[in-house]
Amino acid sequence: MACWLLILILCSNIYIAVNDFQLAVSYLVLCAGAVILHTKIAGMIFHVFGSFTIMIGYAGIFIFDTFTPLKLFFPSFLIISCILFMLITLITTGLWNRLACVLLGMAGGELLYNIVVSSYFATDVIGDKRFFDFILVVTVAIICQDFLLTLKQKLTQKLHKKNTNSKPLFRKQAQ
Repeated sequence: MACWLLILILCSNIYIAVNDFQLAVSYLVLCAGAVILHTKIAGMIFHVFGSFTIMIGYAGIFIFDTFTPLKLFFPSFLIISCILFMLITLITTGLWNRLACVLLGMAGGELLYNIVVSSYFATDVIGDKRFFDFILVVTVAIICQDFLLTLKQKLTQKLHKKNTNSKPLFRKQAQ
């Protein structure tokens, strides 16, 4: 994991031109890492469909954001991050399952969005800094949610354990 992050940082300013598109090498590293992470989790077929759902959702949200004046009322960064977080929370459970689905789904969605929009506009770099900002926000939200759930479970266990050791207020009298 640490090597993967180090390679992402090292490749952050390297770009590859493919036909009319420019791909960031860090985007390709992220895609490769997401595919490797997907192979390590159980229920791979289910999670691939979950990633496909995230991919369609990500591309759809960006297309909707491009062609509507929603930016005038709300910051698109906040809306897109919240929608993706809620979507991944509904689709899968578990920290690593969610991370695998969201990384692969958002990477595929970025590619799909740029392919769709390329016929209308000049495309930006696929996997630019905006994309990695969204990855960061959604990933941190997933990790924080998992931390809070774990903390809640531990506190609940301690409270139940403490309550079972306590003496009853009223004893039943033997008859």
